[in-house]
Amino acid sequence: MKPAKEYSDTAKREVNVDVDALLAAINEISESEVRRAGDDLQHVSVDGREYHTWRDLADAFELDIHDFSVSEIGR
Repeated sequence: MKPAKEYSDTAKREVNVDVDALLAAINEISESEVRRAGDDLQHVSVDGREYHTWRDLADAFELDIHDFSVSEIGR
C-alpha cells in the first residue's frame, strides 16, 4: 500500500503516513484483525469500532502518528 497523507496539527502540514507500518503496530497491540470498513480505503475497523482517519486510529491506540511518517521510518 502506498503512503497516505494525513494533516499534522503539530507540524501544521500534511504528513505522509506509512499505512502498512501503522496497521502492523495496531495488529500487534490489539491482537485483533484490522479490517477495511466499506469501500473507502482510509476507513478501518478494529474490534467493531470504526476509525475514519489514520490519526484517529493511532490516537485510539496511544500511538504518535509522526512515528509512522515516511520520513521517520527510514531513521
